[in-house]
Amino acid sequence: MAKKVFAVYLAKEDVPNSEAYATLELPASPWELWDAMEKVRLKDGEALYMEIDDYYAFEYLAPHLEELDISLNELNDLAARLATLDEVQGIAFEGLFSMEVQKKVNTNGGVITLQDLRDLAVSAKTDCYHVVDDADDAQLGRFYAENDFVPELEGISDAVFEMLDFAGIGRMMRCSENGVFVNSLYVLRDGELTTAPPVQKTLPEKPGYLFRLTLGLHPDIGDDRTVTLILPAAEVELLDAQAQLGAEGWEGVTVIDYDGIIPYAAEFTDLPMELEEFNVLAAAVRDMPSPEKQLPKLKALLKQFEVQDIATAISLTECLDDYVLTPEISSPQETAIDQLHFMTDDHSVELLISHVNLYAYGCDLIREDNAVLSPYGLLHRADYQPMLSPMQETQKMEMKMK
Repeated sequence: MAKKVFAVYLAKEDVPNSEAYATLELPASPWELWDAMEKVRLKDGEALYMEIDDYYAFEYLAPHLEELDISLNELNDLAARLATLDEVQGIAFEGLFSMEVQKKVNTNGGVITLQDLRDLAVSAKTDCYHVVDDADDAQLGRFYAENDFVPELEGISDAVFEMLDFAGIGRMMRCSENGVFVNSLYVLRDGELTTAPPVQKTLPEKPGYLFRLTLGLHPDIGDDRTVTLILPAAEVELLDAQAQLGAEGWEGVTVIDYDGIIPYAAEFTDLPMELEEFNVLAAAVRDMPSPEKQLPKLKALLKQFEVQDIATAISLTECLDDYVLTPEISSPQETAIDQLHFMTDDHSVELLISHVNLYAYGCDLIREDNAVLSPYGLLHRADYQPMLSPMQETQKMEMKMK
């Protein structure tokens, strides 16, 4: 899986009484992005508020990214590019970035743009730079002197050589080359930057698959074969995937990448060992009536009951009609306002709002209905009875039968 680059907080901008929000680690898969937006639940005319809570290894980007008007999709694209950099490329990116910042300062060229950052991320994977194992000007100066990069020193004796001001030589060379030190390494740019392709501000369309798995063999096996499965899949497709990997069953097979319309489903499934069972869940999701309404409800139930096994997840797909999800409600205040609109006309609601403790009234309503505020909206049973997990429901039935 890709390393973490940014952690973001998403919410509605300037919408009173709304507590709809999502947290997301970038780079995120296509379905993870759409799931986050489903939690935020933007309506027409509402704007998205985005704040970067953690920069992980890229804290030095914070002052510059904070100045940019950047969309979620653009930030995710940058994160995806940074996530693929290896250790040396990461050093190169930071060095190239420092050079670009200094260039902007020296030429009064303004702020570092998103395109600048994307270009640098792409260029860090090319050969437009050198990284030298020198931690300071003195080490750099000695390196240049010993390797005949300073013609004026040609022919001097060893004794005189050791008397040289290596720090001064290193500083002179670094300033003339516009090189920088990064984590005890010296980075020098000696080629043109590569331009990254354009990226759109808006999220791309929802994926055409429900679940997608990329499988490979365990690294210890020393075989780089991979296969991608779109679920639900026919049994012959699962067998064909095993054949392509040269595996009998799923022993020795590992998940290289996962994306799904239920992003966290992989967390409670032992993949690929439970892939057949997971395929049953995928089929159940595919066959749900009114999936646009039922899927958020299923995800809300999975979170509410903190599901940790695939069997429970499958059982929940069979009892969705027992529950009601109201995505429009994200807080006690919105619960109270919704009830006031049910009780009286809009004008009266406007008059009442300033005289009612909306939070307290909403909390009472939620408690009275045995409801909860899930990440996807207000959730309760259709009969307003307490919500019990499938295991609790089974235990309850067993007690009645005794």
